[in-house]
Amino acid sequence: MKNNDSLKLKRLWVLVLLPIGIIITGAARSSAAFCKFYTDSVYPFMSGTLNYLFSMTEISVAQIIIISFAVFIAFYTLVTILSLIFRPNRLKKLLYYAINLVCIFSIIFFFFSLTCGINYYRPSFAEEEGIITEKSTSAELAGLFEDLTGRLNEAKAQFTGNPRSFRSNAELARDYMQTLAEKYPSLSGDYGAPKAVNFFGWMSFTKITGFFFPFTYEANVNDTAPAVSLPATMCHELVHLRGHMREDEANYIAYLACTQSGDPEFVYSGLLLAYSHTSSALYAEDPQAYRDISEKLDDAVKKDIADKNEYWKKYDGVVAEISDTVNDAYLKANDRKDGVKSYGKMVDLLLAEYRQKLTAPANTEEQNKETNNEG
Repeated sequence: MKNNDSLKLKRLWVLVLLPIGIIITGAARSSAAFCKFYTDSVYPFMSGTLNYLFSMTEISVAQIIIISFAVFIAFYTLVTILSLIFRPNRLKKLLYYAINLVCIFSIIFFFFSLTCGINYYRPSFAEEEGIITEKSTSAELAGLFEDLTGRLNEAKAQFTGNPRSFRSNAELARDYMQTLAEKYPSLSGDYGAPKAVNFFGWMSFTKITGFFFPFTYEANVNDTAPAVSLPATMCHELVHLRGHMREDEANYIAYLACTQSGDPEFVYSGLLLAYSHTSSALYAEDPQAYRDISEKLDDAVKKDIADKNEYWKKYDGVVAEISDTVNDAYLKANDRKDGVKSYGKMVDLLLAEYRQKLTAPANTEEQNKETNNEG
């Protein structure tokens, strides 16, 4: 019995992984040079190697691991409860149960820190690519919303067919991200296509459209979500795979990949994503301007948005609220101070692009004048 107890206590060495993970996170938080070394050298090697291995199958290994882990924890907890009821040494068994859970947490936290946690403290995509965001006025926000409304109407007119299969769009999402990386070097990397997951139809109850799993470096997408959302979601999860963890920037980069692809289905999906975030921001800022401009939206687009909202409304409930709370805590724990509100910052990046669009014709005209004067 003593030998058995000694054997169980020997596993406590695993707990050293917890402070190591904390040290790694602290180094990332305080040292830009450490983050740069990791993002430029370590992360591309790890993510590229493991993603290549796990991309050999179209099945989501992440889904298998998560389900297996949940079953294991549930079974282990049940066995522990039964032991507490029917066997002696209850305090000792409860102590072992708690120690084992802490050991498991230590392992997970250590590998999370090593595989992707550092990326939360890397320079933002805007900083790396020289995108300048500024405070905006209500008029600018309304102008952006009107511009997106017009573009969305045009995109719907171009996208008249049925959505492609999940697998076809997944392969295209990978290709479009690689094309975008030619313009933005921080997105470089040759990675596999996103994988379909749904946890036997239960994933929608959490209102999660996709997730990046850092232990297998897989981009996973809820294939039961509305089809119009899938292309943008695929690109979003691929952005995380490339080491950009901020949700707001992942949305914006996904929008860029979709709208610059020239593919009607992806363009429409990307614009719907941008429209959704901008409409929420404008409604909070100027409800009347939102109502006036949104009336200009084509009926076909309104139907797609209504259908999408109706789909998610079916899953309102306790599970969705818990999922939102957990996601909020996760974001804040990784130094995203605004939690789920950080998703709204996508609008700042859209406004930066919109301002550049407004000034581009003027700049071109000035350059032409200068050229004529030189001639």
